[in-house]
Formats: sequence, structure tokens, C-alpha cells
Amino acid sequence: MKKLICALGVAAALLGGGAAQAEEAVLKGAMFIKSDKSLFRSVFNQFVERVNERGEGLVRIDPVLGPEAIPGREMPNALTEGVIDVAGLPPAYYRGVVLEADALQLAAVPPAEQRANGAVDFLQQRFNAAGWQFLAQYGYGLQFHLFLDEPVERLSDFDGYALRTTPTYRHFFDAIGARQVETSRGELYTAMERGVVDGYANVMSEVAPAGWDEVTAYRVDPGFYHAIVTITVNKARWDSLSDAQRAVLQEAATAVEAEMARDMAAADRAAGQRMVDAGMQVITLPDEDAAALQKAALDAYWSLLEGEDPESIGALRAMLSR
Repeated sequence: MKKLICALGVAAALLGGGAAQAEEAVLKGAMFIKSDKSLFRSVFNQFVERVNERGEGLVRIDPVLGPEAIPGREMPNALTEGVIDVAGLPPAYYRGVVLEADALQLAAVPPAEQRANGAVDFLQQRFNAAGWQFLAQYGYGLQFHLFLDEPVERLSDFDGYALRTTPTYRHFFDAIGARQVETSRGELYTAMERGVVDGYANVMSEVAPAGWDEVTAYRVDPGFYHAIVTITVNKARWDSLSDAQRAVLQEAATAVEAEMARDMAAADRAAGQRMVDAGMQVITLPDEDAAALQKAALDAYWSLLEGEDPESIGALRAMLSR
């Protein structure tokens, strides 16, 4: 009898331990940038750390895969299929999933105001319909700049200038007459070094970590767009979580927008200044050309988005504009 009671006790302990372990949800994460030197990767890492610290025993994100494991352009499909549960991605990478999110880079109002005026609720409906749950965005205030190996003086000088293109910039570059060359992020250094392209666009803080500062002589001011990254969750996985588990993720998401992203713009400017101190020259376009550059960028992208879904993008534009 004592042996039976002992055996039952061991079994109960094992079952109890298994049940307690099963209560912790382990989510697979992915982020489109590999380098920990990137501000965008850094904020995503901070988000993961906060979830894992605050959600100990409840929910954690482990592992976080990078583009070496899943190419960035394939991460949206991996999120939809449930191969990963949480993703940090720029909306341009998944415009085929949630077109409206691509408008976030054009917003004239910050994330907090977007939540207050209904823009985020509007977007959440689109994310949910696509099988995703929107958690947070960051990068508002970090603008893209043109980086060149040869100087320009006026906006008209970009006519025929060879620029590395992506879907984010394509219509803007068309508007300024640039000759566009498609090359991967990983091939950009070599493309600049060999003169395949004469320039590219990115935020200031992404240039040095990638080593592109070594083949870049000039930065053009002003900047354009916001370099937005969103944090999203597979909706089925989200729905499978308990209220307490979802609360941990939501708290960390709030911290992303209210705390973690707060100093990103300042850090980006500091990165730009370090490159200037190291010898990179800044080309400041004349006021008229500067205004024309920013208008061309905004008009080109709003026109593209509205051409794909006039009603939905039109409604969102009203909430994202001043």
C-alpha cells in the first residue's frame, strides 16, 4: 500500500509539473534585421526581453529568428502560416497582407494620436481579417535620407541618377526621374563600390552597422517618410493565449511606443553626426527643392496606395493627416 501511495504521489507530482509547464506559452519570434547594432533590432530585442521578464512562467518569446534563418520577405508568410508567432517587420514587407499598414510611414500624426483618433482600431480590423494581431509600431520620427557617392545640387540632378530601389521608394524615385537598380540589402556595399548604383535610401542609423558608410560620401537633407516597423502576432496564436498572457504582450507593446522608441530619433541623429564627424558631407537642398522632394515622396506613395484601394486608404489618410 505504501508503495502504491508513493507511486501515485510521484505520478501526481509529474503530472502537476507538466501542467504547470504547459501553462507557459512559448512563442517563436522573428525580426527582419540580424545585427544587434541596428536601432530597430535593439527595440525589438528590448520588447522580447520585457515580455520574458514580465511574463516569467506565463509567456515568453524564444527563439528570435533573423533573416539568416527566414529571409525577411518570407517572414510575413511564415507568420500567416504559424511557422513563427511574433514578427518585427516594416509594412512594405507585407503590403500584400495588410495594404493599409503601409500608410503608417506617411503619417503626419504620432502613434499615440493614431490610437486616440481611431486609426489603430481601423488598422486592427484589417490585421485581424488577414489573420494577424497588431501590437505596436516604432520608428516614427526616423526619416529616410538619400546617401550618395557623387554630389548633387538640385532635385533635378537626380534625373538619370542610379539609385538602389525597393517597393518603398520606387514611385518616389520615378517622380524625381532616377534610374532604378534592384539589388538586395546584402549586395548594396558591393553595388556602391563597383558603381552599379550611385546611391540608396535609408535611415542614418542603419548605414554604419551595415558598413555602407565606407562607400558613401554624401547625405542629402531633408529626409522623407517614417521608417516604421510593426510588431504583430499570428491571430490564431493570439486567440489561444489567456487574458494574462495577452496582457503581458500588450504591456510590452505599450512600452515600445511610450518608452523604448522615445529616444530612437535622437539616437538616429547621433549616428548621422558620427558619420559627418568621420568625413561624410551633408548636402542641404535649397528650400524650394527640399519642399518639392518631400511633396514628391508623399504624393507618389499616397497616389500608389489610393490607386489600389481608394476607399480604405482614403479613410485612413484622413486619420493620419493633419
